[in-house]
Amino acid sequence: MIAKIIPIKSLRKSNFSVLVKYLTDPQGKNERIGLVSITNCYTDELTPAMLEIQNTQEMNRRTKSDKTCHLVLSFPEGERLSNAQLSEIEERFCEALGFREHQRISVVHDDTDHQHIHIAINKIHPRKLTIHNPYYDYKKVATLCEQIEQEYGLTQVNHETQLDKSSRIIRDIEAKAGIESLLGWIRRECLDDIKRADTWQVLHQLLQNNGLAIKERGNGLVFVSSHGVAVKASYVDRSLSKPNLVKRLGAFEAATHTVQTMSAQSKQYQPKPLQNNIDISRLFEHYQQQQAAVASWRKEQWLNLREQRDRLIERVKKDAKRKRSIIKQVQAGQLVKKTLYATVSGQFKATLDEIKHEYRAAYAQLKTSQRRMAWLDWLTVEAKNGNAEALSALRARSKKDGRIQGNHLSGYPNKNNHSRNDTVEAVTKDGTVCYRIGNTAIRDDGKRLFVSPSALNDSLADVLQVAIDKYGNHLSVNGSDDFKKSIVQAAVQNSLPVTFDDKALEHYRQQLLKQQTVSQTQRFTEIQAKANTTKARRNSL
Repeated sequence: MIAKIIPIKSLRKSNFSVLVKYLTDPQGKNERIGLVSITNCYTDELTPAMLEIQNTQEMNRRTKSDKTCHLVLSFPEGERLSNAQLSEIEERFCEALGFREHQRISVVHDDTDHQHIHIAINKIHPRKLTIHNPYYDYKKVATLCEQIEQEYGLTQVNHETQLDKSSRIIRDIEAKAGIESLLGWIRRECLDDIKRADTWQVLHQLLQNNGLAIKERGNGLVFVSSHGVAVKASYVDRSLSKPNLVKRLGAFEAATHTVQTMSAQSKQYQPKPLQNNIDISRLFEHYQQQQAAVASWRKEQWLNLREQRDRLIERVKKDAKRKRSIIKQVQAGQLVKKTLYATVSGQFKATLDEIKHEYRAAYAQLKTSQRRMAWLDWLTVEAKNGNAEALSALRARSKKDGRIQGNHLSGYPNKNNHSRNDTVEAVTKDGTVCYRIGNTAIRDDGKRLFVSPSALNDSLADVLQVAIDKYGNHLSVNGSDDFKKSIVQAAVQNSLPVTFDDKALEHYRQQLLKQQTVSQTQRFTEIQAKANTTKARRNSL
């Protein structure tokens, strides 16, 4: 599992209620929100609890740091824990960080391939009203992650204490965007050569051969690619920080040679998807063209808004100037003129503020209406809209191992890799399609149909029918014993033409069929006997 504290860099964004409202927003997905728990508050109701926590935070006016801690606990793909286990793990993490007595609201999310818990913690103690900032928090959560993985039998993964800062940055950027980062490319392609440079000019030449340049920025140095993407030199490696390079190579020297045009054979950074097991060049080109068109459209609309704002401001200025000239010609006392000038000035400022407010509102709406998207975000939108190629590209990224937990159906061969598009609620970045069949939530990763633990028995027949359409009439059923039995019972009760690869389940299906046949025969015999009895009575009359 992975535990991470999400930093809030701006106090303007440090709003406990806004965070909780985001965490509890279903976003149109029926299965996004799982268990919601409130701890150390006088109420179990969400809205009063948020007000109580915000009032507690406002009672501490001394601290200048952030008053909210946002902790995320994420579990490996396919591993699902019960609500009791999640609550126990959440409590252990809060106690390890020193927040046992602090107010907090925890929300379990199930809308991704990784089950995860968001914990919004009030750093202000509810009685002492002092703020608590954990010391070396990343070491504490990493140590606890290792313990929990062993106790609960979870997949062991690398933790913060096992990675340097650069590796964490590379992992976060590339996992979120799906595009190879400049930082990762430099470390993979030319870091060793950069470390061997013995003079500034040799370093400049080496960087130029790789399509890079090193420049001073602020008090440090940055590497800049031919695309204008920059990264701090110290992020690439601590030995490349400005103090370390100055100590090794002397005072910084700018490049003295003329920058030449990169040849076709030269190695240089190209923003491209990380996966290479399927050909997605055409899809990525379409993405780049679409994003360029969006950027161009937004720039054009923004220029139109600016021109409209400037025209309105110029019109208001001329109107105010005209009014002042009229007042100048009025035959009145100095006090009256001063009052009239003040009125015109007040009207001018009020109108100017209104124009600027409308401009800012229109600009904010423009930014949200056509937002530039990262590569993976664009793929999820396209897949949700029915683009099969985008869905295949997402599923090619998935690195699922053989350890899959949860109630699911599968089969071989996969007859139909595409999912239903009429009831799709979301598509994850690993290509798992979430949709509903009746009252049951389904998660289709292309190889398996995961069924919600809260699935109703009257919906399992529809789930089975979807599985038959995808995998054929011979299915594999995995999960809890109750789920397996419910699936077999649904298949028999609805007379579905299906068999199971599990011998025990298939034997159970055969038994149910025999019982059903015997029951039907007995019922038919009883009906026939009643009919004969009724007929005999009529004949006797």
